[in-house]
Amino acid sequence: MSLLLPREESHPGSPPLAHPAAILVLDEDPAFQLGLKTFLREYVGFEKVFTARNGQEALELVRAEPAIEVVTLDYPVPGTDGLEWIEALRAETANPLAVLMIAGHAPEGIEADFLARGDGTLLTTHFLTKPVQFEKLEPLLLDAHEEVYAARRKARQSVEPGAAFAADPGSPGELAARLEAQSARIAALEEKLGAQRGQGRAGLWKFAFLLLLLWLAWQFGLFDQAKPWWAETKESIKTSVKGYIEKWTTTEEKPSAPSAAPAAPAAPAPPATEAEAEAAPVQPPREVDDALFPQPDEPGKSDAAESPGQPL
Repeated sequence: MSLLLPREESHPGSPPLAHPAAILVLDEDPAFQLGLKTFLREYVGFEKVFTARNGQEALELVRAEPAIEVVTLDYPVPGTDGLEWIEALRAETANPLAVLMIAGHAPEGIEADFLARGDGTLLTTHFLTKPVQFEKLEPLLLDAHEEVYAARRKARQSVEPGAAFAADPGSPGELAARLEAQSARIAALEEKLGAQRGQGRAGLWKFAFLLLLLWLAWQFGLFDQAKPWWAETKESIKTSVKGYIEKWTTTEEKPSAPSAAPAAPAAPAPPATEAEAEAAPVQPPREVDDALFPQPDEPGKSDAAESPGQPL
């Protein structure tokens, strides 16, 4: 369940955290580390629990893991003073971070000094003394986590006024927007599924109609009537394919004809012999039209013809 909801609505025995969260345990006692780590992961619901045995190691983890939102600080801090370590932690983080101090032997005034170190980014609002009772520790951790989210919303409001609650992944506005987007996706998927079902039904009806036609054709003997035609068609196809293959094979195997040599000049005919000349048929002389070819007149004949009756 989200930290933004009331804790009393949590299901008994289930972790109250439903979204990823990380916490850092700073304590030099390995046994206390192991027990607190198991409690934070199995009962409170933190997804990641980091542990450190001194202040320097804890600072390096905070620097390397931006997902850390809560730090449990054992006082005195191994390797440094607890209040000085808080100032070093302030310089290492720019995001809101909650620090919960657990003091074994707390001097007088340490709680007031610790609570006074907090600001808008580093939240020091929870102090607890050892021995630790997990029943009291759990609500303090949940409150610290809620304070981190509230500080993040406030920081976003200062940058973009009015947009913090819409941008917060745990706010009602963001949840409503996500629900609306998911509803639109579900509606689109249902519409697509309905179209696919309609196409499937149409295809099924077509297939059933085709089967009905085939059954009717079988009942009325159309297949038997079509057998001669089918046999003739197969034979025609077979003959055509066979002829094409033979033609193609003959064309491939036939050698190309050599180029023709130039024709030799014809030899002159031998002269005809005397016997061949006598045996050859004599062609009659062709008549010539005198009009086409006029003959020259003989001397003295024309004059006599022109002046008849004159003495020669």
